[in-house]
Amino acid sequence: MRLPAHIRGRTFEERKPARTVERPFRRFLNPLDYIKDFNRFRQIVTVLAKHGFGQFVHEMAKGDNSLGQLVRSHGLQPSGEKFEPITFAIRARLVFEDLGPTFIKLGQILSTRPDLVNVSFILELKRLQDNIPPFEFDEARHQIESELERPLNEMFEKLEETPLGTASIGQVYAARLKTGEDVVIKVQRPNVRKTIESDIDLMMLIAETLEARLRWVRAYDLTGILREFSKAIRKELDYSIELRNGLKFAEMFKDIPDVVIPQVYKNFSSSTVLTMERIRGVKINKAETIGCDRKKLAQVAFHAVLIMVFESGFFHADPHPENIFALKGNRIAFLDLGMVGHLDEGMRYRMADLIVALLERDIEEIGRNLMIIGIREEKINLQQFHGDISEVMDKVVGLPLEDIQFSEIITDLLEGARRHHLRIPNEYSLMGKALLTIEALGKELDPELNIESEVAPFIQKLVMARYSTKHITRTLSRRLNEFYHWSHELPQHVMTILDDLQAGNLRVKVEQLEQGQMLRNLEAIAGKLSAGLIISSLIISSSLFLTFSRLEYQVFGFPVTMILGVIGYLAAAILGIRMVRAVVKAKDREEP
Repeated sequence: MRLPAHIRGRTFEERKPARTVERPFRRFLNPLDYIKDFNRFRQIVTVLAKHGFGQFVHEMAKGDNSLGQLVRSHGLQPSGEKFEPITFAIRARLVFEDLGPTFIKLGQILSTRPDLVNVSFILELKRLQDNIPPFEFDEARHQIESELERPLNEMFEKLEETPLGTASIGQVYAARLKTGEDVVIKVQRPNVRKTIESDIDLMMLIAETLEARLRWVRAYDLTGILREFSKAIRKELDYSIELRNGLKFAEMFKDIPDVVIPQVYKNFSSSTVLTMERIRGVKINKAETIGCDRKKLAQVAFHAVLIMVFESGFFHADPHPENIFALKGNRIAFLDLGMVGHLDEGMRYRMADLIVALLERDIEEIGRNLMIIGIREEKINLQQFHGDISEVMDKVVGLPLEDIQFSEIITDLLEGARRHHLRIPNEYSLMGKALLTIEALGKELDPELNIESEVAPFIQKLVMARYSTKHITRTLSRRLNEFYHWSHELPQHVMTILDDLQAGNLRVKVEQLEQGQMLRNLEAIAGKLSAGLIISSLIISSSLFLTFSRLEYQVFGFPVTMILGVIGYLAAAILGIRMVRAVVKAKDREEP
């Protein structure tokens, strides 16, 4: 059926749906209200038990909430079956594989997030592969036509019915536009968003229950991981974000012919359909099959990622061989542009400072930069912190610069900072992971690739830009502007406080200390005040005795008032010395 002309001609911008508000995770007052697909819940519980996570199911069954009643009433508790002694990470991967697309995608995203899971999990989760059967072409046709609001034969000269590739979220078809360009069309699976959100709700329900029952599970912050996953998967489900990323990368490399970014076609794209240029090449680690120079490609790929990270601050977050193709003429093309990272100017300067300190092997300066980069959550033991940094740096002692894996050292330092209660922003972790991936790929293509000589010009350029007259002037201007606005706002804030004080509306928030410690502190203060009063009284009375000594009352030839005055001074001195010693000892106990 031919659609009306006023609809057929709408552009991508007009077709974009209104920005959706991210819904918060549901509060599961009664799980039965939210578990729409009980068979899916049964499957999750069964797979957990199958791979040795029966303790989780037992703990859910012990709960006195509705979830516990649900597990018990439907006989979902695991048997006492024995399992192979394999690692926790391997068992987690097997669970993700058995539970299908949502869980596989969760594992794949977690494998790129060293800020959320440790190295053993990352290595294991990297093995997850999409093993999903393709959906029918009729469903893809309906999705394309309904999203682009035009029949296929009006947009494409031809469209292959067999997909080039299938993944958990969508699949890709080869096509040719009416204007002759060869393209690929990424089509989202029907109802995949609804399925993923339902699975996330179930995962959140289970995670909240386990965190309430098991203290060691709380240390993994499963609910926090699921919130991060929810943010990441929402971005990946919106193909318009990948389209905008493609436009940004194309602008970034428009003057660098060795780096190709697939052209995106806005008029043939939407939030669930993405049409882009078809790249004809091979995976970069198979470049020799089309006659490319591996050493040249290593340099081009590494240089491209350094431009993204240190010059633009907008980078491909997962530059592994699957996402970089080698093209004839020793060129490369970046694919799958949905997952990106951002570093603002200040973050790039701080990373440059860290790398300079790393090159100089200055332990204290490395520690200082890590504390500037991170957000301090608890008190840091600087001696232990610097000791851990020294252990990381010991890996490079005696090694020539060309043999040092700088990206691995940076990743280890960021991971160590997290162990010392420094929360590292996710963007730094994504950057570390991207640099580590591209460095490993570069070394695979060219074992003699000199990382230090490639990175040094970018760091030098950043340092020079930071201390340039232009940047210093701009920074001073910004600070003066901030001070100007602050000075104008200060009187208003002061008047507001005084008005509240006068009206009796001022509220002071007092943080309650541990009761026993608070009482001990009060007793110590009262004791010191009492001792101070006694010492003052002795000094004053002794001074009076000595000042108004009378000769008519004498003992051993000395006036009684003089003897009393001397005794008072001695007592005051002894009490004063004891009080000072007590204060010093208390201070020593407080220091680490």
